[in-house]
This record gives sequence, C-alpha cells and structure tokens, in this order.
Amino acid sequence: MGRKSAHTGESPKDRSINIMDKFIAKNMNREKHQPFKSARRKDPDIPIHMWPLKDQIEYWENRTDADRFDDAYPVYSFWIIEVQKQTKVHSSFFTDRAMKLKDLLQQMYDEKTMPKDAVTVLRKHGVY
Repeated sequence: MGRKSAHTGESPKDRSINIMDKFIAKNMNREKHQPFKSARRKDPDIPIHMWPLKDQIEYWENRTDADRFDDAYPVYSFWIIEVQKQTKVHSSFFTDRAMKLKDLLQQMYDEKTMPKDAVTVLRKHGVY
C-alpha cells in the first residue's frame, strides 16, 4: 500500500494571493464604473482653491475673525512669537516679563486676541 498524496494544486499562500488579487480587481472595476466627478467640486477632501469660484467666494466671505485667527496662529507658540515681534523689545526682556503674566497671555490667546491688541494690553502691564 502506497501513501496517498493530498495535493490540491495550490499552496495556501498562492490561494490567498489569488483571492486578494481578485478582490483588488473587483474594487478597481467598481471605481472605474462610478459616475464621473470633476476635480472642481465642494468637498472637504479637496483644497479650497480647487472648489468652484462661487463656493470659494462664499467660503471666504463667511469666515469669522476667530477662523482667521486660528489659521494664522494654530498654536500658542506662533501667537506669542508674533506678540514678541510686535513689542519690539529684546527677547530676554520680553520672556522675563511674560513669565509673570503667563496666565494673562494664555487667557488672551484663548480669547483669540490679535497680537496688536495683546501688545496694547501688555503695555499697561509694563512689558513694552
């Protein structure tokens, strides 16, 4: 009696690769038959400069001061550097004075105070 071979023709690795290839081909065909979408459309995934002109104008006109502030100063460090530049004092002097007013500065950033207005407030506290 001889040994019987249980060979099916494909290794498990080859079978899984073939199944994955079939899955990828099916998804590519599905995407190919989707309706055409132009690149110029209002979509959060598309940059604003690629939107239709009407939507771009509407977007920029509806922006608030808080939105503009968030674009210009997304983090506190950007804002404090701009405030320091506008005070036109030496960085070590500004740092020494600002450390005493850290809570005030953080509060002004949270309230989205523009650097020019923050300099006016800091002038009253002797930083400028």
